[in-house]
Amino acid sequence: MSKKIVIDPLTRIEGHLKFSTTVQDSIITDAKCSAQLFRGIEKAMIGYDARTANQITQRICGTCNYAHAEAAALALEDAMKIKPNKNGYLLRNLITGAYQIHDYLFHFYLMSVFDFIDINSILSYKGDDTNLLKLKKWVEQEQKSDKIFPMTPFLQHFKSIYQKDKDLNFFSIKNYLEAYDIMLKLDKAVAIFGGKSPHPVTIEAGGVTTTPTVLMIQNYKLLIEEAENFVKNQYLPNIISISKKYKDYFKIGQGYTNYLSAPYFPDENGENKLFVGGFVSNFKYENINIAKIYEDIKYSYYKEDLTPIDYETFKKEQIKNNGKYSWSKAPRYDGKVVEVGPVARLITTYLSNKRPKINVFIDKINKELDIDFKDYNSVMGRHLSRAIISCIIIDKLKEDLKKVQPEVSAYEDYEVPANIKGIGLTEATRGPLLHTIETDNQGMIKDYNVISPTTWNISPRDEKKTPGAVEKMLIGTKIEDEKNPIELARIVRSTDPCMACSVH
Repeated sequence: MSKKIVIDPLTRIEGHLKFSTTVQDSIITDAKCSAQLFRGIEKAMIGYDARTANQITQRICGTCNYAHAEAAALALEDAMKIKPNKNGYLLRNLITGAYQIHDYLFHFYLMSVFDFIDINSILSYKGDDTNLLKLKKWVEQEQKSDKIFPMTPFLQHFKSIYQKDKDLNFFSIKNYLEAYDIMLKLDKAVAIFGGKSPHPVTIEAGGVTTTPTVLMIQNYKLLIEEAENFVKNQYLPNIISISKKYKDYFKIGQGYTNYLSAPYFPDENGENKLFVGGFVSNFKYENINIAKIYEDIKYSYYKEDLTPIDYETFKKEQIKNNGKYSWSKAPRYDGKVVEVGPVARLITTYLSNKRPKINVFIDKINKELDIDFKDYNSVMGRHLSRAIISCIIIDKLKEDLKKVQPEVSAYEDYEVPANIKGIGLTEATRGPLLHTIETDNQGMIKDYNVISPTTWNISPRDEKKTPGAVEKMLIGTKIEDEKNPIELARIVRSTDPCMACSVH
């Protein structure tokens, strides 16, 4: 007899996500991911000056806001056929790169690490680390309290077998505590050239409105060096150690072998992207073609003209049981469901054979873990990819910082012409981010559309009834304990869902 396992909402992600699964003999035979919130920011932008897009779209998300600013700027630049100067490209990289590393640390240490380690092991800690001793005392007090939910946010909802290696637990918990300080430093690094963090205000079409100084460059350098030490000597080793302990999770959470990634992180001339981007199907690479992207709404709460279903109709649709079950649309590439995100970024770059240094670095890690790229299509592969990318970005930030010319403007002014159309494509924390803009004869926004990374991953079925990317990852999974389906939470969290971006 089949059973239903429903998690609503999934915690430790960005936003409201429900997913329901059908279980037969402890195996997931069907899965549906449902985005639970509609916001309508695209529609709210209509009628505003096109130059406000880079600020308004940042409010789609409090985590990957920087990427919306960049994509909006790129869309206007495409429409007007303008380019930033060298400082403009470099400062954008310094802002967006630091932000992405911040987000990867945030995802692993604040969202995911407690899916694997045992916080209760801190009670057996006998070392002399001040922070760990303070945490130990706090956990002891929490366990003795009469709180309904003690140890929040450390409390693990599912009873499961977590990591038993105490040294690894202590190392991971120590990194968790220290990650807060590193993320703060990365926020400060973003704010040096971005004006503030989150929601940097200086990224505009035409470049970055900050004029760099020698002091700014020096302060950024010091902050990035501290982040580099943590990323390379704590974060990456931590991921590798957990990967060795959870080797089976290189086989769990496998989805489609279709990957999509945007070219990202240009040189000072806006060319020669560090991450090449592209489309990969069955490990065959091709360049990305934006014309092949479209959004299906067969199982989404939208009408044919892409307007949201009103409340009364929504109730009727539910009563009719016509199958619609998510506020997320279903983006497809050339008719195919794709996975986007860190794995896609690495695989497309690797298979392009255009970045030999990156390939050598990946090969070295794969050899240490005795895995290959087929194993990246998994829970652990996604976590590992973020750590690898963080190391690559750190090196790029250091190189670009040396090229910044102090006291030279990073911005080229412009006036928005009327009746224009533009496309901005970049690679956000979670994958490719696409913005399209159209203005009227007054230079006001006539139409705006955003396709965010999570919209790809968390999408519902399409008109062919093909499951979305995360739905596919869940199907076929074996559940050890149906009352504590930790496997499902680990799979979905490995994709780092951002529902605020998915339904905007």
